Amino acid sequence: MELGLSIPIKQSIDEKEQYIYKAQSVGVNHIWIGDNPPINNAFLDIGRLISKTETMNFWTGVTSPFYYSLEVLFSLSVWFAKNYPNRFGLGLGIGNVNVIENNEFKNKPFSSFKMEIERLDEITKIREKQTGEDDFPKLAIGGLGDKMISLATKKADYLLLNSVSDFDIERAVKIVTRAASVNGREIKIIPYGMMQIASDEQDMSLTMWNIAKDIAKGCSTAILRSHGYTAKRIEQIRKLNWERYKKIPQGEIIEIVNDFCFYGSLEQIKERLKKIKNHQNSSFFQQIVFGWMHNEDHWDDIKNLVKFIR
Repeated sequence: MELGLSIPIKQSIDEKEQYIYKAQSVGVNHIWIGDNPPINNAFLDIGRLISKTETMNFWTGVTSPFYYSLEVLFSLSVWFAKNYPNRFGLGLGIGNVNVIENNEFKNKPFSSFKMEIERLDEITKIREKQTGEDDFPKLAIGGLGDKMISLATKKADYLLLNSVSDFDIERAVKIVTRAASVNGREIKIIPYGMMQIASDEQDMSLTMWNIAKDIAKGCSTAILRSHGYTAKRIEQIRKLNWERYKKIPQGEIIEIVNDFCFYGSLEQIKERLKKIKNHQNSSFFQQIVFGWMHNEDHWDDIKNLVKFIR
């Protein structure tokens, strides 16, 4: 299994360049670059970074079809795919609703996203018919709900599963397996989880907490039940605010971090990875992505994890 890292989007371009050199030196294969306008532009970053190495693969991780016109999104993707063969992948998701000025999208995010994916598929087929070239890059659809997973089985090459929970991985495997038996189309599952290597719970990053609580809050009640949460805990999750927290809450509610993300010592994270490694012989898995809490002191730990998951 290969390892991918997401890149801290608030770094300067020089810092990002050093990041990919370090990542390559410890055996990381893939870099996922978040698209979060106006803070960060994934295509601009990839354009600056992809020529700096000859082996690393770069993905938008993820962008939204609502951040660009669909024609621009298609053209950018094809340009990277043609100029850097097999080294660019397009990761798409619903995106940040707050920066999208489209009321229909805000009211019906999934159906609007599905419609854009279908339009993108049509553009790809028209170009292939006209030019005889299939030059659109590999497509990953990011999500966690059953509808997004099912859409990925129909339209994408990969599912970027926004969780490393055992429950969600098993659920994704069942949906992908069932879809493959029906339409003969098998996609790869890429588990994604924010990671922080820390020996003390008190060292938990605010970023780690805010990402974990947003993932949990965005889950359906059925998914939260499958995680084993009680009705009381689900009610607590529902009451969490979408706004960024300025401090980490006390109590058992923070267990959601250990469910949806990787948090703890290096050995604790390895224990979590053992279960994911059990899927290595499955044709559904070939990569895992860490949304790593960047710390210069931990590159040796990343190297250790690269060796561990292979």
